[in-house]
Amino acid sequence: MAPLCLNSSFLPSSLHYLHSRSFHCPQSSSGFCFQTRTRSRSKAIRLSIAKAEADVRKEDIVIVGAGIAGLATAVSLQRLGIGSLVIEQADSLRTGGTSLTLFKNGWSVLDALGVGSDLRSQFLEIKGMAVKSEDGRELRSFGFKDEDASQEVRAVERRILLETLANQLPPESVQFSSELAKIETSGNGVTILELVNGTRIYANIVIGCDGIRSPIAKWIGFSEPKYVGHCAYRGLGYYPNGQPFEPKLNYIYGRGVRAGYVPVSPTKVYWFICHNNPTPGYLALVMLKHIWMRFYSAKN
Repeated sequence: MAPLCLNSSFLPSSLHYLHSRSFHCPQSSSGFCFQTRTRSRSKAIRLSIAKAEADVRKEDIVIVGAGIAGLATAVSLQRLGIGSLVIEQADSLRTGGTSLTLFKNGWSVLDALGVGSDLRSQFLEIKGMAVKSEDGRELRSFGFKDEDASQEVRAVERRILLETLANQLPPESVQFSSELAKIETSGNGVTILELVNGTRIYANIVIGCDGIRSPIAKWIGFSEPKYVGHCAYRGLGYYPNGQPFEPKLNYIYGRGVRAGYVPVSPTKVYWFICHNNPTPGYLALVMLKHIWMRFYSAKN
């Protein structure tokens, strides 16, 4: 997502004109009461200033979304010596999902981010690929390094990738429970992000990494996402006593359907089923059992 604004000036805060005031009580028999009221009023002013200041932040760069894209962007900037604030509407990292199969270009990026070595030690290197028809006939089989000696393929569990990226950042650089309610541009070009909890963030640069229904994309003017007639189901199979598969990416193709599985680690296997479906929802779920049986038959 392109930066939304690059002006380096900030809106002046309306808080700056507030200042402490002293209250003097005349000598009288009721002086004790005056003194009590004075303390109470001063304390109220100090609390209101503190609360107002807590509700306003100024940041050079704000990244909206703490998924893979948002965290990777923040880590990239940090390695260049540039700080940023990542805001995420969930109350913690959203570590759901399954895995990503990354080839050598993906591993080059992870190396550049400084996390490649750590992740390699946790996931199996995939040696090759087999392609079958839905009736089980093998259409093609090959080794990745036979095609390209420098190739590197591993399936990476999404949860571990997210946590590894987050661990590269200072804790205070990721702010959770920060759902974006409104975004606007001030007269001098600063972007104002207002959160659901009332906090306002003045940002010089805003980077949207907030998914398919991105408020940032909508604010820029991008069109709404459209269903394209393709459904996918994904999962991680867990084998506590060790999974039995070769380190190979297995694809099965049929009419309007594609399925497959790939070992992730010694105990986990990533699987997926993709198929054409005119509408999302219930009808897609009804078809899953039938498609799974076709996939299972071809695998065996």
